[in-house]
Amino acid sequence: MNQQIELIQRYFNMWKNKKLIDLAQIFTPAVHYVECYGAEYVGIQEIQRWITHKFKVQTVTCWDIKNIYHDGATYIVEWMFACVDHGKNFKFDGVSLITFKDLQIAEIKEFESKHSHYRPYQ
Repeated sequence: MNQQIELIQRYFNMWKNKKLIDLAQIFTPAVHYVECYGAEYVGIQEIQRWITHKFKVQTVTCWDIKNIYHDGATYIVEWMFACVDHGKNFKFDGVSLITFKDLQIAEIKEFESKHSHYRPYQ
């Protein structure tokens, strides 16, 4: 397993364990992070404020990686996410496009899909 994949897994596990890790080991100083619902954060300080807030109001019950593909410095991570946020349950599938600079994450762009699928023309 390469170091970038280990870093991605470490980041996902941080959310599941609700234990803040040293973000400077994960992200570049000017990291750009776009969540699947539109919020975006620039720089480690904004990301730390967001994570600190979310740890107070949200519990991630599942963030399982299904597949990881990569080409050079770009990693595509397919995942399933579930949480309780402000007392409400959420569950969805998603994909993160993660760009590395050296051994740190420089950008994450998340995309969401409904978890329940159906076949309308079956």
